[in-house]
Amino acid sequence: MKITRITLLLSTSLLVMACDMRLPVAVVDPGPAQPVAPTAAADLSSLVSTAPLSTSGPANALPGQCYTQVTRPARFETETRQVIDTPASAEFEVVSATYRTETVPVVVEEAFTRVEVIPATYETVMDTVIVEPSREVTRTIPAQYSQVTDQVPVRPSYRSWVTSDRNYPTGASALGGTVVGNRTLASGAVETLVEFPPEFQTVSRRQLVQPERTETTVIAAVTREVPRRVIATPARTVEVVVPAVTRQVEREVVATNERIIRREIPATFRDVSTPVQVLPAQEIWANVVCDTDYNPTFVTALQRALSNQGSYRGAVDGIMGPGTTRAIRAYQLDLGYDTPALTLEAVRALGLTA
Repeated sequence: MKITRITLLLSTSLLVMACDMRLPVAVVDPGPAQPVAPTAAADLSSLVSTAPLSTSGPANALPGQCYTQVTRPARFETETRQVIDTPASAEFEVVSATYRTETVPVVVEEAFTRVEVIPATYETVMDTVIVEPSREVTRTIPAQYSQVTDQVPVRPSYRSWVTSDRNYPTGASALGGTVVGNRTLASGAVETLVEFPPEFQTVSRRQLVQPERTETTVIAAVTREVPRRVIATPARTVEVVVPAVTRQVEREVVATNERIIRREIPATFRDVSTPVQVLPAQEIWANVVCDTDYNPTFVTALQRALSNQGSYRGAVDGIMGPGTTRAIRAYQLDLGYDTPALTLEAVRALGLTA
């Protein structure tokens, strides 16, 4: 048996295409906001979105808790992808055919068919004959009405931002409606998103309970059974096959065909790392501490925790002043929030209980 061995390299064009091909990279969920570098925190104002603030309110808001719209800066992660270091190649091996001797039947007399006729068979069935046909009797039933009262909307519910003096809890009844959320403007002013209820008017009308209808009664037909002779199986012809007459002879046949075996030599790869933006700067709703929770005990603990972090340098007096507000904003820049409203994520990071 003769074996021929051939080795081929993939073309240079395929190598270039493979090197330029961007491999899929799995990007994990960014999760909670991560601290950013001090220089990035100082430049966070340049990442604020210029899109108008949403009036739809926070998603899945919990009644009794406060929310405000804040800015989150863009986040980056290092993406590692593989590029071809050495191209793949293939090795081919030609394997010759092999033969064997076998005994096969040879036809001495060809097979043939003959036709046989099978007669029909019959059976008796009963047919249903109509003596008197069915008929219908129809009567009319008048319509029925009732008096109903409807509530017709005069003005639908709507949402609007209202200037307020504090952050109201979501779901609270205030400012003439239901509180959806709050926001703190750059000037320090507080606005509350309020949903105002719809207005309705009572209207009476006559409503159809049951329309006029007709009722039909069917009187069944009168029938009787009559016997009739029918074909059970029709006459048919069948072909009977008479098998061929054969004898056994020996001959040389191919045992295995000539074939080419291809062996793949895989390419080798190396890793290349590049930074990729996984989360753009965006405006989000954040769960914040309500104004009613800022009691002297909590503010004292907050000032002490911010002082330990190096964000607050004023007196620990339990008073929520401008210095404490600036310290909250500076501390939350490292958590990815640009707002003077204290978020619950900052409360947990400081080890406090709101």
